[in-house]
Amino acid sequence: MTTFYLICFDVRDAKRLRKIANEMENFGNRVQRSVFECHLEASQVQDLQQRLENWLETSEDQVRYYRLCGKDKGQIIVDGTGRVTSDPDFHLL
Repeated sequence: MTTFYLICFDVRDAKRLRKIANEMENFGNRVQRSVFECHLEASQVQDLQQRLENWLETSEDQVRYYRLCGKDKGQIIVDGTGRVTSDPDFHLL
């Protein structure tokens, strides 16, 4: 079962930033420049963290992983364009 994560990052170097953003696109949907919504299994979160460690300079950069429950996800408000991403494995019949 997947869990909804909001993942955001702040990376100082443009080259590292591109590599991290490209890697993030393999795991979730970009909702802002450095913010992604992801539906991930626990093992996928660990895999993502390990992959990003290859590019992060921990003295300058940071990545934040916010795990949100269904109740929290239901409270997200989007002003302007866009919408909260849905779990690709969940279908309401």
